[in-house]
Amino acid sequence: LSLKVLGADGTGYVSDVIRALDWTIRNKQRYGIRVVNLSLGHPTSGSYANDPLAKAVERAVAAGLVVVASAGNFGKLPDGTPLVGAVVSPGYTPGALTVGALNTRGTVARSDDGVATYSSRGPVGDPDVPSSWELKPDLVAPGNAIVSAGAMGSYLWNTFPERRVIGQTGGTYLTLSGSSMAAAVVSGAVAQMLQAEPKMSPAQVKFALQFSAEPVKG
Repeated sequence: LSLKVLGADGTGYVSDVIRALDWTIRNKQRYGIRVVNLSLGHPTSGSYANDPLAKAVERAVAAGLVVVASAGNFGKLPDGTPLVGAVVSPGYTPGALTVGALNTRGTVARSDDGVATYSSRGPVGDPDVPSSWELKPDLVAPGNAIVSAGAMGSYLWNTFPERRVIGQTGGTYLTLSGSSMAAAVVSGAVAQMLQAEPKMSPAQVKFALQFSAEPVKG
């Protein structure tokens, strides 16, 4: 199910995302919804406990939905200096399965994989209160130079023609990078997990993925 909460240029209102999350909670039984992909986010302005979007995500998780959220693309300053603590909302809320972007360097082997320099890093919490810090993101997944579905005539299609990819059978695709792409990869993995083990809770899904993941150097 595609609940469209952003405009053609990729911007939108937090209230629309919240409405979509609440709709999903109400209709999860009707449509068999188990996983929600949120490839979006906004800069944080305080504790997740007071953030309306984060609270909506926590409601969805409490209702049994696995909410996969992108960590954000604020891992470095314009001059290349690494930046910490810049995970976006709602990825900074504990219940979300928050995903950062991995650069696979175009190879199948994992030996050369590394976290993309732009991928947002944690920790999350009050910068002045270390006891409030929590580790985020929860996982990283392939998110750099990912070829995915492209809509002809869309903002991205028209603005970045050099990123267009035409399939052998005529399909239209775009090569894009970001933690939003990585979140979609993890959402697909979660869907396969829940198909195999339908009784898993959101916390069990997160634990299983983290427990079976491999450490990445750096």
